[in-house]
Amino acid sequence: NFESNLTLAQYLYLLLKNGVTVAVVTAAGYEYNVEKYEYRLSGLLAFFKEGGLSEEDCERFYLFGGECNYLLRLGKDYKLHPVRENGPGGWKTSTQYLPESPGNWDDNEVKEFLDHAFKSISSSIEEQNLRATTIRKKRSVGMIPSNLESPIPREALDETVLRVQSELSKLKSIQVPFCAFNGGRDVWVDVGNKRVGVQILQSYVGISPRATLHIGDQFLNTGNDFAARDVCPCIWITSPDETTYILKKILLEANVVVDTEPQSSPISSPVSDINSQKSSTVDFSELERRSLAVTKMNVFTGEMEKVAN
Repeated sequence: NFESNLTLAQYLYLLLKNGVTVAVVTAAGYEYNVEKYEYRLSGLLAFFKEGGLSEEDCERFYLFGGECNYLLRLGKDYKLHPVRENGPGGWKTSTQYLPESPGNWDDNEVKEFLDHAFKSISSSIEEQNLRATTIRKKRSVGMIPSNLESPIPREALDETVLRVQSELSKLKSIQVPFCAFNGGRDVWVDVGNKRVGVQILQSYVGISPRATLHIGDQFLNTGNDFAARDVCPCIWITSPDETTYILKKILLEANVVVDTEPQSSPISSPVSDINSQKSSTVDFSELERRSLAVTKMNVFTGEMEKVAN
């Protein structure tokens, strides 16, 4: 939700302008339906466009969907584009030397894993008498509330995660990495995890673990950032404001000039190019109004739903 934290968008912009590779590694998995990821990042992408981010800078921005399943890269048109998976230069092909890389997964094993995950979650719903629904995607299984007005209790979410983790860890025939986590309103079991996602990015982009920093808010054993601790330094945050603070400290340590004044309005923000001192303004209020007038995404399923004007 970059519309409500323009300073965070600006700091990401400045990191890219100064040669830093930035990647959003997310559990959200919409396969390669690019428009769904762009919808979730619409405010940030609009900020980049209005700021005139160069093609070279754009190409340092990545998104890894489904933890480590769908790799996309920002293009000069300020849109996300799938990165080739196989063949010369393909991210799966070039990272097969990593034992847990998706390029080494067996499709039958993945299907068996998802079958077990679906069964485990379904049993958990029945035994806890939860008002919840199980859904299945290509590389994940989720438990979502049957009624958005009746959230699932946090204890029930954690209980479901712990049950799934215990049951799946006992399967000797399945060796694919996985992640089962409490998403706050839902539970997801993903094939793959953020350890694999970060490792693949390090390999594909050519960045060492010591030059990598993972920032996340899910570092408990029921969270999906926990696995990243194995492969790089991590910072545990609790809100986007803390992420903003961390990025500001990084920029200041690199002697990059940042706007230290608080944003006076959540509607628009100047974008400062430290090289050209060029400024522009993004009207996020109008951007949000136009988006909501047409569609609204169901964040659980990824489906775009029509809404009334």
